[in-house]
Amino acid sequence: MASGLSWLDSSRDDQHRMRELLKLFSDTESRDELGIGQVRDAFSDLLFPGTSVLQARARYLLIVPWCYQEAQRRGLHGDRLTALDRTERKVIAALLRGDDTEGVIGRRAGVGVQTLPSSIYAAALLEYGIRTGDDEGASNRRLAGLADADELTERASGIWHPTLPPRPTKFPDEVEGGLRLTPDEGRWLRERILTAAPSTLLAYLLEPEHRPGWDSDAPWEEPAVLAAPDPIGPLVRDAALFSLAIRGAALLYNLLVAERYEETGLTEREAPVARYRDKLSGWNQRVSEEQGLKGWDRSGMWDRLIERNPRIATNATARRFIDRWLDAVTSGTASDAATDQSLRNLVAERERAVKKGQSRLINDKLLRTWSGASGSRPLVYRWPQVRRILVDIHDGCAADLTEAASARA
Repeated sequence: MASGLSWLDSSRDDQHRMRELLKLFSDTESRDELGIGQVRDAFSDLLFPGTSVLQARARYLLIVPWCYQEAQRRGLHGDRLTALDRTERKVIAALLRGDDTEGVIGRRAGVGVQTLPSSIYAAALLEYGIRTGDDEGASNRRLAGLADADELTERASGIWHPTLPPRPTKFPDEVEGGLRLTPDEGRWLRERILTAAPSTLLAYLLEPEHRPGWDSDAPWEEPAVLAAPDPIGPLVRDAALFSLAIRGAALLYNLLVAERYEETGLTEREAPVARYRDKLSGWNQRVSEEQGLKGWDRSGMWDRLIERNPRIATNATARRFIDRWLDAVTSGTASDAATDQSLRNLVAERERAVKKGQSRLINDKLLRTWSGASGSRPLVYRWPQVRRILVDIHDGCAADLTEAASARA
C-alpha cells in the first residue's frame, strides 16, 4: 500500500480546539471557568479566521508547507510521516541557532517539543487556501513510474497552492532569515489571506494603511478598527461589549472563590476578597461609562455567532446563563453584583454545573491550589497572537521599500 502525507480528517477541528484548550488551561488567567468558550471562540473565528492561541509567527504558514515538501522528497521510499517529523525538528534546531528566537515553536522545550508546527498551523493552511488538498496517495501512485525524485516531488506537490514561494536553498538545515518574511513572502501571504478571508477584521488589518501598533491590548484599541466598515464594525462592537460585560461574571466568580478561600483559613493569597471587590468596582465604573451597552441589540450578535458555530444554538444552558448575565449588565442590576444574591447564585451555579466535582466552590483540594486569578482577564479573542502575525506580514511587505530607501540614501 502506498504511503502518503496527510492529516486526520475526521476530527481535525476537535484536535485544534483541544490544543487551544490545553494552552488556555496552562494559563490560569485565561481558563474558561463559566463555560463561555464556544462564544469566545466563535467571536475569535469571525474576527480572525484560521488563527489560534498557539500560533506565533506568520512565516510558519510557509515553513510548514516547505517541511512537507522536503519530507516528501526525503521519504519517497520510506515513512514520510517520520520524514516530516525529522524535518520539522531540523527546522526548530535551525531557528534556535538564529539571533531572533521570539515565537520559535520549541523555544523552551527545544527539538523535543511535543506539538509541532504542522499541527498548530493545520487549520490556518486550509482556511487561507495554502493547502488545497489532503490526499497525496493518488498523485503518488500516478507518478510512481517517474525515476527522478526531484521531478516526482515537484509534480506531487499539488496539495499546496501553485504559487507557494520557494523554500530557502539550504532548508531545513538552515532557515535563511529565520522567522522574518521576505518581501515576496509577505506580499504572497497578504494576498492569500485577503482572498480567503475577505470582509474580516483580519483582512482589514492587513491593508497597508491599517497596520496595527505594538501597544494595544485589544483589537478595538486600534484607531483603524474604530472606523472599520460593515460588516466588520458591528461585529467588533459586539465583541468589545461582550468582553466588557462578561468580565464582570468572571470577576464575581473569583470573588466567590476568594471569600471561600479566606473562610477556610487559607492565607497564601493576600487579601483576595478586598482585591476582587476593588476589581468589580472598577469594572462597574467602566460599564457605567460605556454608552454602547444602553439599548444593545444582541439578536444580530447571536445570529452571527450561531452561523459560525451552530452548536451554540443547542447549548441552551450556556446561552441562558450568558443572556441572564448580559440582561443584568444592560439593566444596571449588575452594579451590585458583589452583594446581589441572585447574581451570586447565578455565577456559582453556572461554575458548579460546568466544573462539577472540580469546582473550587466545593472542592477544598482545588481551592488550595487557586493561583489568585482564574479566568479573570478580559476577552481579547487571540489578539496578542494575531497582532504578531499581522506585524510580521506588514514588515515583510515593507522590507523592500526600506531597502530601496536605504539604497537611494
